[in-house]
Amino acid sequence: MHKLGKATRRTMLGVITAVVTAGMIPTMASAGTLDDIKERGTIRVGVLGGEPPWGFTDAKGQPVGVDIDVTELLAKDLGVKPEYERVIVTSRIPTLLTGKVDLLVASMGMFPDRAKVVQFTRPYVANVNLVVASKDKDISDYKDLAGMRVAVNRGNVIDIAVTENAPSDTQILRFDDDASAVQAVLSGQADAVGLAIFPLKMLDESNPGHDLESKIVVNNQWTGIATRKGDKEFNEYLNDFLDRIEESGELNEISLRWLGSEHPEFPSSLPEIPFTTDQ
Repeated sequence: MHKLGKATRRTMLGVITAVVTAGMIPTMASAGTLDDIKERGTIRVGVLGGEPPWGFTDAKGQPVGVDIDVTELLAKDLGVKPEYERVIVTSRIPTLLTGKVDLLVASMGMFPDRAKVVQFTRPYVANVNLVVASKDKDISDYKDLAGMRVAVNRGNVIDIAVTENAPSDTQILRFDDDASAVQAVLSGQADAVGLAIFPLKMLDESNPGHDLESKIVVNNQWTGIATRKGDKEFNEYLNDFLDRIEESGELNEISLRWLGSEHPEFPSSLPEIPFTTDQ
């Protein structure tokens, strides 16, 4: 889950890049990462420990979530056992580059600045941001928000998109968290609300009688597996693995289980973010 601002992320990656340049962190993966994993019998994976639905701990203290399910399939495909290294958002890339893990399956949003430091695979999931309203509201585009009151979490991606694209007579009600924005639409204070797909699923479970549904897809924040740069064989294997679990329907089952919706159509490319390595 991407929570850092662009400037903050750029600053952190700048520090990491400087350290890499100084030779303090091994940026190139060993030539045989895939062979090493198979010989070791385990795959060391960096996962988030407290970010539902991506990676978090259940009541029994076990890691669960979207990324855990993907990792379990990966380990099974390789015939090895997964070893989880719980990371936080800010420690993900350093944990990878210092060799503590073989890869990150940790809700790594795919951004060009990150792609300069790590090697991404193709996307395997998206954090879908939406504008949601009751079923009786005729909304399919930003223009349909004319004259309406839209509740948003102040300053987030949805707030920015609605502000930029909705007609000038749209009243944007800004709140400090998703819960307050949702309450505004449930109480009739707002006509629509900006919400990501997972909070919408949680709303389905906590308020099963509500009649809210997705009206506008604001954007898809693509997420990929991240590895160290320079291991073509490992990268090719991971992309092939993701292709196969998409074709088998297993990837869609994970999306339905945790996000409550089928995964969107994945892009074949993203600007300035290569899915493959030529090295």
